This record gives sequence, C-alpha cells and structure tokens, in this order.
Amino acid sequence: MKDWTTITLSGGEKCKIDREDLERVSQHSWRVTKGTTGRSRVVTSIREKSGVKTVTLGKFLMKPPKGKQVYPRRFNEALDYRKDNFIVCTLKERQRLLPKKRTGSTSSFRGVSFSKTDKKWRAAIEVDGHSTNLGHFKSESEAALAYNKAARDAFGSIAYQNPLGRRT
Repeated sequence: MKDWTTITLSGGEKCKIDREDLERVSQHSWRVTKGTTGRSRVVTSIREKSGVKTVTLGKFLMKPPKGKQVYPRRFNEALDYRKDNFIVCTLKERQRLLPKKRTGSTSSFRGVSFSKTDKKWRAAIEVDGHSTNLGHFKSESEAALAYNKAARDAFGSIAYQNPLGRRT
C-alpha cells in the first residue's frame, strides 16, 4: 500500500499528501491560490481568537518553529504536499536551495563559469562568505558535478543540486 493519498481541493484539483496526515487535513477546506511568486499554493482559512488566518498546507503540515519557514524542495509538482517534499529553514538557508540567476552568465549551472583564458569550465562554491575554486574542467557538466558534490559536502541534504541530464 502506498504511503500517500490525495485530497480534493475546492476547485476540484487533486493534491498529494502523506496518508498519516489525512485525518487532520480533512478537518479543513483547502483551495489553490497564487503566492507572491506566482506559483500555485494550497491554503485554508483558520479561525483564531484574533481573527481569520490564511495558512498554507505546507505550514499546516510542517509546523515550523519561530524564525523558520516552510519551502518546497522542488517546484516541478506544485500540488505534491508530501512532507518529504518540504524543508523547514531560514531564508538564508533557503538561498542554498535556489538555482542561479541565469542572466548574463556563461553557464546555466550554479557555481559554474567559462574561463576564456584557458577555454575550460571553472567550478567554484561560496561557503560562509569564502569562495573556493573547485578546479577547471573540460566540460560544463563535469564542472556542475564538482559543484554538486561540494555543495552536498558543505550544506548537506538542503544543498541545491544542478539538474544534470535535463535542460533547465
């Protein structure tokens, strides 16, 4: 038996959740809205003494401590609210999860750039404000792999990983 199930949202959309959360989640009516980034999110309204509060399904499920937020690990399936797809962290920690900004750079991969002087791909990573050169590589994907390994070593499971093998 699978360890997840789906709930039907107010607009008829289906949303994946962990089976263990079904009873608690079913006590509320959930709907899809657009967040500040334009991405879809699932929310409900919860009545409290101070008034009605809108809560995302991710925050409802993960119950983050003060000073931390709930963020998706990946954006490819917006209505997949299984807890393994979320991370609770600070905004600063969140920056490690994001892909690089792709404007005006020589590579679409985070931590990778092309060196015109030796015509090779350079990989580098910044940890605690210090940049470390990871080497020069014949291919862009080799440099991206070097970045991925260094990011996992430095940041653990929350590290952003360049998506090799598919176009971003």
